[in-house]
Amino acid sequence: MAKKSNYAIHPDFAHYPAINLPFGSFMVGLVNAFINLDTFFRQRHLLRNAVKHSVVSADGTAFPVYQFMPDNHKAGEKLPAIIYYHGGAFALTYASTHVVSMAMYAQQRYAVFMVDYRLGPKHVFPKPFEDAWAALVWVAANADKLGVDKNRIAVGGDSAGGCLTAAIAQKVKDSGGPAIRGQMMIYPALDKNSNTESATRFLDTPLWNGNVNKKMWAMYLRDYTGKATPPYAAPADRSDLGGLAPAYVENAEFDPLRDEAEAYAKRLQTAGVKTVFNPTRGTVHGYDTVFESELSKATIQQRFDFLKTIFS
Repeated sequence: MAKKSNYAIHPDFAHYPAINLPFGSFMVGLVNAFINLDTFFRQRHLLRNAVKHSVVSADGTAFPVYQFMPDNHKAGEKLPAIIYYHGGAFALTYASTHVVSMAMYAQQRYAVFMVDYRLGPKHVFPKPFEDAWAALVWVAANADKLGVDKNRIAVGGDSAGGCLTAAIAQKVKDSGGPAIRGQMMIYPALDKNSNTESATRFLDTPLWNGNVNKKMWAMYLRDYTGKATPPYAAPADRSDLGGLAPAYVENAEFDPLRDEAEAYAKRLQTAGVKTVFNPTRGTVHGYDTVFESELSKATIQQRFDFLKTIFS
């Protein structure tokens, strides 16, 4: 268990356990089977209300994308869209809390697309990134029939999904489209070096810690060991952040990813990118899954405010 007394964690999140995720295929498969069962029993009604699409990636592999719409959506209405990349260390599937979050965003009158991208350890970079990009291209190309306003699309994600979000925003800039209105990064993993103060200090924090973080990057970038890391694999590597889409960057206080998120937000601001930086306090990685917490509610509202601003 994490040594909770060492950190001033808010009581709403102090019950979170420490984890030591092994990235072997057997254990990852076992954990994902449990997550799938939990999601089915807890949120199958929300999944039933979502439309499951099949999208084809660059190598011809099909993967699912789940579309969530508001309850009062009218036929023919074109809504702003959020393409969301879930967290899970590039190895774990979406959780029941992700499904709840997608439904919450949809009720703000957005079309929400949760991307079920391929996962490690079987599929590592660039496969998850290629799926993430294919999802954006597909939504933009099929906007009319999906009920989406193609001029109002944003990308977002948490943790590993925040990494994909940042990478997709970079590729949008480099390739000239599809156009996005903004990028929303929630305690994102951005820096493969894992040598910030928070990454080296928080080795026993609840839910996520610096040791597991290093293992995650080693898995995700294993095909580039001893080689130069390619573009979009680790977004913090990019030297020029100018011209990227407006950004929302949120971090958690007792999280090894804290400092890299703050550094990226400041670099975006320095580069002239309109950026909202939200440094939450008393929080740990994944704190926002305690939906009943007043702190979580306030932070989620800030995300809603950002989306409202970029889509207005």
